[in-house]
Amino acid sequence: QQRFRLHYQIAPDRPVALSVGRAAHEKNIDFLIDAVHQVRLRHPELILLIAGEGPALSRLQEYARALEMGESVRFIGYLDRGRELPDCYAAADLFVFASRTETQGLVLLEAMAAGLPVVALAEMGTRDILVEESGALAPPDRLDAFASAISQVLEDPALRTRMRQQGKRWAANWSDESLTARLAELYRQIVATHPVPNAHGKSIQRKDRPDPPVERPAL
Repeated sequence: QQRFRLHYQIAPDRPVALSVGRAAHEKNIDFLIDAVHQVRLRHPELILLIAGEGPALSRLQEYARALEMGESVRFIGYLDRGRELPDCYAAADLFVFASRTETQGLVLLEAMAAGLPVVALAEMGTRDILVEESGALAPPDRLDAFASAISQVLEDPALRTRMRQQGKRWAANWSDESLTARLAELYRQIVATHPVPNAHGKSIQRKDRPDPPVERPAL
């Protein structure tokens, strides 16, 4: 955390909201900029870090300048996933996400696994991730509601701690090992409860043994 903040000249006690992803129109990053612009009326020290590159980057930079956001919105480009991105997660105070077209939302699980409280819109594929037990806040798709959720996280240390703990547990349920184990258990249940035809067309259960092969007389 200290290394990343020192590199980007961010004070240790300054709150940071982080967005990670491709800078594209469908990611709805301008919504995040608007939300932080609104939150800064109550928390003027808040910084929005936008990590990622893409076709909408220059337009987003111009938009932030038009709002006179200054250093409150920082575009830090692509980060190496080996060291830079983990350091970035560690340096942030919360993760924000506003895409309305996401099919999976794996970046949300990545943020949760890193111990970041998450404020995100629950749309399309992210609905399966942003459930109550995930610890994330999923406000309605309104700017005022989203900004209010960010403020809530910033103002409540106990809430942040609870969100971090719940998010880590929830992300662990989506790990490769966990998903593989759940898939294997599902297959076992299907085989155990559904008849499976044997070589003679007879339905058998998993616990049954198939009929022994018929021996043919030697010619």
